[in-house]
Amino acid sequence: MNVKSIPTTIGQSTIFSLNSDGEGVGIDAESSQNTTIPFTLPGEKVAYECQHFKKKKKYVSREYITKSADRIAPVCKHFTHCGGCMLQHMNATMYRDFKQAQITNALVNEGLDPFVVDGITILPFGKRRRANLDAIRKGDEIFLGFHRFRSHSLVNIQECHTMDPALTRLLEPLREAFLIVLEPFQKAKVFFTLTHVGVDMSLEVQGIAELEESKRAALKAFAKKMDVARFVFRHRKFIDVIHQIAVPVVQFAGIDVTVDAYSFLQATVESDAHLADYVLAELIPDAEKIVDLFCGRGTLSLPLASLAPVVGYEFDKPALAALEKAAPEAGHSIDLHLRDLFNEPLTRDELKGFDVVVIDPPRAGAEAQSLVLAKCDAKQIIYVSCNPETFARDARILTQGNFALKKVHGVDQFAWSPHIEVVAVFERLK
Repeated sequence: MNVKSIPTTIGQSTIFSLNSDGEGVGIDAESSQNTTIPFTLPGEKVAYECQHFKKKKKYVSREYITKSADRIAPVCKHFTHCGGCMLQHMNATMYRDFKQAQITNALVNEGLDPFVVDGITILPFGKRRRANLDAIRKGDEIFLGFHRFRSHSLVNIQECHTMDPALTRLLEPLREAFLIVLEPFQKAKVFFTLTHVGVDMSLEVQGIAELEESKRAALKAFAKKMDVARFVFRHRKFIDVIHQIAVPVVQFAGIDVTVDAYSFLQATVESDAHLADYVLAELIPDAEKIVDLFCGRGTLSLPLASLAPVVGYEFDKPALAALEKAAPEAGHSIDLHLRDLFNEPLTRDELKGFDVVVIDPPRAGAEAQSLVLAKCDAKQIIYVSCNPETFARDARILTQGNFALKKVHGVDQFAWSPHIEVVAVFERLK
């Protein structure tokens, strides 16, 4: 069979900036065309190879002719191969500057003042409490890990410096169990969440609707040996609880909230605490009634409820049910509602009576809801976002209405990735 070769060119490029993905943007020495080369830094001269596909080009650095003084040795041997990290080659100063620029550049692009950014907080690395890994059996070896950078192939990770050690300690024992569970070339997906009572795990196996007893026993033995809080096999809506010693919960404001391995959570426990502390510190002192939009499992609703009554809106039914169960433990009442705020944002009339609006939407932001919020009568809006670009878009909408952007703070909970969390404070114009 003839394998079609991929057209390839080689060249040299001088890197002059970084794009929002953390890739080096440069100029080719001969053609003067722009290049985008991952894992490079401004000031470096790089010999590269470019693969030409039908709709894109893929650049790979082959040799560093000159290196930046800001370059450091990565902590992980899988860096540049594993697609999980992009920024391990930056020193601490460049890393901080890049993360803050993600916010300031987004604000500038929307015509907003970048000087409202009061800096960023970099949370401890190696604390990620959630991970989704792929696995495949090849002969007598289990490949378990993340996808290769911009590829569907799998990196068989031996170490990971982003995940909490409570998760990484499970990898080798899980490989041993998978030698019993997986057939040759069979694939699986594993979902890990580190909870307050231990690790919650869920497994999906390609083409398997129900596990054979011998395979089930192997997974149960693994879970017992490693003190896993719960291990679940899942196929579509079928759930088989293989092992459980506790109901997995996380804590917000000291209150237990049930979760599973698929639950959306902030990346780290430290992020939960930092965001809640920041929001409570910035809250107006006379807040009497608060609405929490996209309230999730109560990351902010439960801490806020210690200060004033909270009304929460969320479209994730399991998240809302978990918060409803936990809400009676809060200091004040929490009134919860199931609602798709993307397609049915709260109206201006529904927002009457709330002096504070807290909003924490997904990466897509909340454009439709922001158009209504811009005209509401609240005294304060506190906006939490994991996407500086959609946040800045929504911030522009709010500032074109009744609100002034007073402060923006960055929270780096996504170690060595280009992403950063944003929390911003808006005040109603007099």
